[in-house]
Amino acid sequence: MFSKGTIQKRLSKILYPLKVEKGSQSQKSMLFLLPVQLYPAGGAIVAHYHSVVISQLQYKEFKSEVLYSENVFYRTKLFADQAALRCDNKLDPDKDFVLVPEILAQRYGKIFGQLGIKYGIHVQNGYSIGVEVRVGNASFQQLKDAYENASLIIGNSVDTIENIKTIFPDISKEIVRSYFVINKARHQPIENKKNIITYMPRKLSKHSQLVLIFLGDKLPSNWTIKSIHGVTEQEVYDIFYESKIFLSFSEFEGLAMPPAMAAMSGNRVIGYTGEANKEYFHLSCFEEVHCGDIKDFVAKILAAVERFDNGLETIDEQAIAELKTLFSEEKQQQFIRQLVDRVDEIL
Repeated sequence: MFSKGTIQKRLSKILYPLKVEKGSQSQKSMLFLLPVQLYPAGGAIVAHYHSVVISQLQYKEFKSEVLYSENVFYRTKLFADQAALRCDNKLDPDKDFVLVPEILAQRYGKIFGQLGIKYGIHVQNGYSIGVEVRVGNASFQQLKDAYENASLIIGNSVDTIENIKTIFPDISKEIVRSYFVINKARHQPIENKKNIITYMPRKLSKHSQLVLIFLGDKLPSNWTIKSIHGVTEQEVYDIFYESKIFLSFSEFEGLAMPPAMAAMSGNRVIGYTGEANKEYFHLSCFEEVHCGDIKDFVAKILAAVERFDNGLETIDEQAIAELKTLFSEEKQQQFIRQLVDRVDEIL
């Protein structure tokens, strides 16, 4: 998690001014505005892939690009799906529609309103909607204005959409439900996997540290714990391909990718739902731990290890099939076409 000071600095920094230039674009374009990041977080991965699919489909002749307005010279090869980049901050009000992440909604909503650029808010975490208010960069009214002035709102889960409606009950616009794809997960038979337990230390680090301390020396010597940090998207998939257990320390998520990626790669997933992940945590490959119940967390890890060692753990193919449906290309493309239809009407 970012510190309050880091978030304030990020939300207040625009190195390269945005410019309006009519006639700069020959076709309608959907821009995904993103903050510069050292490593690909789930929201950025999803935005890149949505952008790629829009350009590939060429539905209604729309194209799409990712805009790193903080630094238009930013380049990265960390994403498995590399979207085209808008390499300047020139925006055409007649052709460009910008999707702003929820953590930057007030900041950029105000700017786009002043420039006459139509925008939507891409809410991938319903618990990050108020981050600008929490760090003191905006008032609630300013945030509300940003949402009310947006041409559309996108929510990526049932929980996220409920959050939007709870915070802003007077928003009359139809909220579009988004779907993203997890299609690179591979799973192999349990007997070919390694005795590896994985977790992501950037998620609720105090909780993961406590779990490791409470585990102490209780794990059998043939098991190891591996932290996943500072790796590419593909490397995460490769790790899950070999591991058997993933520890979920999800905190107030939109719809987290790692637990689903791990399960679809044949892992037993143990841990927190982060609320939104309840959409899939009911499936048999997941075991919920109530947030903060460290003793139960450890007990469930040790019980799962014992099942694996005794050959009693199985992979539920039906559960994986349900996850593949939820995170399918078909659902994503249906969403993309609905999104393009809406944006086409707006422009």
